[in-house]
Amino acid sequence: MPMINVADFKDPNDPAGRSYREVHRAKKHRYPIGTLVELEDGVRLWVVAQTRDCDETPMYELSPDKDDTIPENPGFRNRSWTGGHPEDDMTKVVANAAGERLPAKNV
Repeated sequence: MPMINVADFKDPNDPAGRSYREVHRAKKHRYPIGTLVELEDGVRLWVVAQTRDCDETPMYELSPDKDDTIPENPGFRNRSWTGGHPEDDMTKVVANAAGERLPAKNV
């Protein structure tokens, strides 16, 4: 019997009968490049690249430098980037009227 990747199983919650991989591939990235985000531990970094993991889940490469968006070696992350961050582990940071940057929950 051939091996099958779990990501290729049919998603029982998908009315179209797609696999988990197909469902994830259809999802759009929530945060554009240049967005300031806050991780669960309070660290704030900039989105510098949008990627996907092996089952096509949207993921992000982050950096303390907003302008560090060009890969040093195409197909690889820069050493200054921290990668593999899913959307559920971060929130967008927005500025309030006083110019203070605050986490915007559920944005």
